[in-house]
Amino acid sequence: MEQVELETEAPLYGGLCLSRHNGVVFVKGTIPGERVLAQLREQKRDYSIADAVEILHRSQDRVEARCPVFSVCGGCHYQHISYERQLAIKEEIVTDCLHRIGKTDIALGATLAGQQWHYRSKAQFKLSDDGTMGFYKEDSRDVVSVRECFICKNEINGLLRKLSGARFVRGIKEIHILTGENTIAYIKGTDMDEGRLDFFLDVGFDGAALEGGPSVGDTCCRFMLGQQSYTVSAQTFFQANWELNLRLIQLLSEALGDIEGMTILDAYGGAGNFSLPLSLHCRGATVIESNPHAIADGKRNIENNQLKNIKYISRPLEKLINAKAKEPGASDSGKEANKYDVVIVDPPRVGLTTVGISRLLALSPRRIAYVSCNPATFARDIHKLSQQYTLASVRLVDMFPNTYHCEVLGILNRR
Repeated sequence: MEQVELETEAPLYGGLCLSRHNGVVFVKGTIPGERVLAQLREQKRDYSIADAVEILHRSQDRVEARCPVFSVCGGCHYQHISYERQLAIKEEIVTDCLHRIGKTDIALGATLAGQQWHYRSKAQFKLSDDGTMGFYKEDSRDVVSVRECFICKNEINGLLRKLSGARFVRGIKEIHILTGENTIAYIKGTDMDEGRLDFFLDVGFDGAALEGGPSVGDTCCRFMLGQQSYTVSAQTFFQANWELNLRLIQLLSEALGDIEGMTILDAYGGAGNFSLPLSLHCRGATVIESNPHAIADGKRNIENNQLKNIKYISRPLEKLINAKAKEPGASDSGKEANKYDVVIVDPPRVGLTTVGISRLLALSPRRIAYVSCNPATFARDIHKLSQQYTLASVRLVDMFPNTYHCEVLGILNRR
């Protein structure tokens, strides 16, 4: 397709900028306010997609990307933008979503940000047939060789260098590395025998496990959640930016205020990331989760921390209203309830389902804390909840520097 000169106007979620040329054009690799020569590569019904091939007028916020495979690997999207401008762009995107989709003009609270580099405690590396490790090239299954990922912890990069090209990893399709107080590997897509797992211990892992098969050493990664111990297996989601996760938990606790005597429902609760620390201050907490690995991790965390006021319900939010559970911390009178003072929701990127919204409204808690990794679906759901709830505050939490991904915390109060 043709090359055109474009003026970029506004940032868009997904690492793109808005421009216009015979209609709307979404441009990759640019910053608002730049003039670029762009290659049109895809024509949709309502818009076109283009790649910047030459920067004709540079933004003062443009910097040299640190990673040599930036723009080839599909992991990072903002390395060409100063970190201060990255934050401003994400704030603008969240504000725009709230205005256009959420139909609210609430001002964002101060953004929560941490370190820009070497923050990820988990990485999923792909392998080529010769044992080369890296990430998929954007929009393909070709492995881009990576010797150091600048957003991963140094512990991960050290092990990456030891594994890449090694004879023992031939035939493996994926290696997930998790690092906290220990470091473990989770290996997918191979028929390797148990004996070969010892290689991972030899190069510095504390444990390794095959998908659906045998393991050696540690099978869970250990973290500290404030004063509590927290363990998570490779099959369970957890916040890869652990330092900022701890600050998010503190922010959530401060936003909820005095919860003594209250009951909390932690929807999409995983291994207890929010419910474990909050249980120290509330009457009781119930975690609903459908991933069996996360449930097992959560129950182990409850036992390890000797907590008595947390319980799990192994079903999704959509089915909760039909399953009454005895309140944690309640007397043995047999009284049952599905009424909670506070509900925390941390859904996947697609947000809450229509049924999930209706269940949440039926529960009618005093307060909802909505943690989201997608500002568009967050704004959509906030609008649906507005019939019964007022959005009291919104904060951007920059869990994923150098990428377009946004973490958002919203607090809603019942009208």
